[in-house]
Amino acid sequence: MPRPPLPAVVLVSWGWHLIITLVFAFILQANPELPEAPWFSTPDWAGNLAHWDVNWEFRIVDQGYGPDFSPQTSAKFPLAALFARLLHQAFNLPIQVALFIVNKAGLLLALSALWHLVARLHNPPAANRAIGYIAFPIFGTAFIYWMSYPDPLFLAWWALAFTSLFQRRYFRAGLWTVLAVWSRPQGALLLPVFALSILVHHRAELRAGLAAASRVLPPLLAACLLPTLALIAWVIRVSDVTAIPFSPYLAQSDVRQTGLMWPWDRLALRLNFMLTEPPPLNPGYWLEAWQLLLIIVGLIALIALAYRRRLPWELCLFSGLSVAFPLLTGIIAIGRFATLTWLPLVFIYCIPPRLHWLDSLLWALGLILSLAVLIGLNLANTGLYYVP
Repeated sequence: MPRPPLPAVVLVSWGWHLIITLVFAFILQANPELPEAPWFSTPDWAGNLAHWDVNWEFRIVDQGYGPDFSPQTSAKFPLAALFARLLHQAFNLPIQVALFIVNKAGLLLALSALWHLVARLHNPPAANRAIGYIAFPIFGTAFIYWMSYPDPLFLAWWALAFTSLFQRRYFRAGLWTVLAVWSRPQGALLLPVFALSILVHHRAELRAGLAAASRVLPPLLAACLLPTLALIAWVIRVSDVTAIPFSPYLAQSDVRQTGLMWPWDRLALRLNFMLTEPPPLNPGYWLEAWQLLLIIVGLIALIALAYRRRLPWELCLFSGLSVAFPLLTGIIAIGRFATLTWLPLVFIYCIPPRLHWLDSLLWALGLILSLAVLIGLNLANTGLYYVP
């Protein structure tokens, strides 16, 4: 775990997010005519932060999982909802307030864990820059830190898991991965990445023969066995409750559509739609195009960095899989998921530290774009047409 005192840049960034969150929430509370009321859980400040996917989390905390809920909850993973329910039951907090606390505590842990990971891989100045890029991503997706999304928890778990993996503390990495696979679907992607990393690290033993290769099995089991069992148990449990086979991964809509599609086919369809749609396109389509461009360029840069050994290849592979995986289903908002990978940090490698003004410019761009998306998602009649 990251040890106190927390780095100053982490505390400052977290404080700014807290201020933005509360100002936005209380403005909506004072002006109840502004929000899209049917999407909100309650008409108070914390309820104003429980919009879109958070509304699903609210229902899970309140009702659990079931086969006939609308919106369908079976595609949501349980850890954030479990933490919120514990706060609700232990301290009699309203559910929407509990979700707010889980989000903000998760964000503080995520920023701290990521800072320590980057500082270990590179140095503290690089870690300070990384916090700016992850806190104010130019994808325009900082709304997942301002609204009560569970996403910061996943960022925290994989950062802690990778830190343990690179320290070769495999059992600890497995424990963090258990929390990751219970937080987001992409948590399952840590398992093949960790297994491949261990095999590559012990390739000398694998070449030496069966007796030496047997020494590779304990690290593999330490890192991957417990999270695999945790994931299987969750898939079986929620599939049984909701009566939808493999529902955490396949049930992505209220009508229970379970068809899969290759990621490149999904992108081709989306691009074709954007190119054939009569102009002017809605702002949401331009935002998606911007995010897609960033992802493509960012992945190319990460591959180049991994090839030149400036970045562990494990982080590059995890990032690529994480943005491709949601496209197997009906999800198209890959900018939000790219924010939870190493992609936003590609600029710490591409921009020299002496050009610190470029860092500030990109952080400001990320903040302004994210504020625009936050307003567009939550205020009626904005016409953003963006799926968060």
